[in-house]
Amino acid sequence: MKVILLNGVSGFNGPDPVTDGKYFKKVCYSLIQRLNGNVLSFSEPEAARNYYEVKVNVLEENMSILLNNVYPFIAFASLVDHGYIKFIDNEPLLNGFSPYYRVLRSNELNEPLVIKENKGRIIVENKNELNEAELNNIKYWKSKTVGDVVFNYWD
Repeated sequence: MKVILLNGVSGFNGPDPVTDGKYFKKVCYSLIQRLNGNVLSFSEPEAARNYYEVKVNVLEENMSILLNNVYPFIAFASLVDHGYIKFIDNEPLLNGFSPYYRVLRSNELNEPLVIKENKGRIIVENKNELNEAELNNIKYWKSKTVGDVVFNYWD
């Protein structure tokens, strides 16, 4: 399995973002329209939130489509509430977004973080390339899963 916890994925001290919000918006509108759905809202990342969020009604379901603002990682959620996200899988959307983005499944995002502390330093044992600032934020915000890091609301 490829590394999800890449350097800067949390939005802290990493590389410049490679995701393009305008392109994401265009892909969302096109795909949701093809599935006879509606885009309800589009939100850009903000100071405390490291992801785009598109709220949609598609396939008779209200849900959110999330895009990490640094890496082209997409996730689907049935609930997004400041700091809590309930990740879901949706095969039609997965198939639609896969040509453009790496779609993360709920089992990948719900994978528990394995955290150890050694002499005051945090060590995440999950496969990762996280930087020191990210490790400190994981400790401070008490992140529990991979998804808590990739799609975070750390103000």
